[in-house]
Amino acid sequence: MANVENLEEQLITLAGEDGNSYVCRILGLFEFEEKQYALLLNLGEPGKEGEEEPSTVVMRFFARDGQAVFRIIEDDEEFDRVINFVRELAQEMDQEEEEAQA
Repeated sequence: MANVENLEEQLITLAGEDGNSYVCRILGLFEFEEKQYALLLNLGEPGKEGEEEPSTVVMRFFARDGQAVFRIIEDDEEFDRVINFVRELAQEMDQEEEEAQA
């Protein structure tokens, strides 16, 4: 768990379902359908960062006793809706960047 304050860009270590730990950088937090989510960059196992290609992960996020708690999205339909929302945000950001460069 991480402290809720100033979460973005923090490195956190999460325990995976496989029993391994993974270092993740918090890329951003966002709200969708009245729930909080976190966009994470999985950097790999502690001490082995950089050995594998980083991957992007989306997880549910909430605060408990001032600490950030991250949970996998277990519902496939919810996961699909969240991923589509993230893709739309990324496309909008790409368009805004292209327009700013023009």
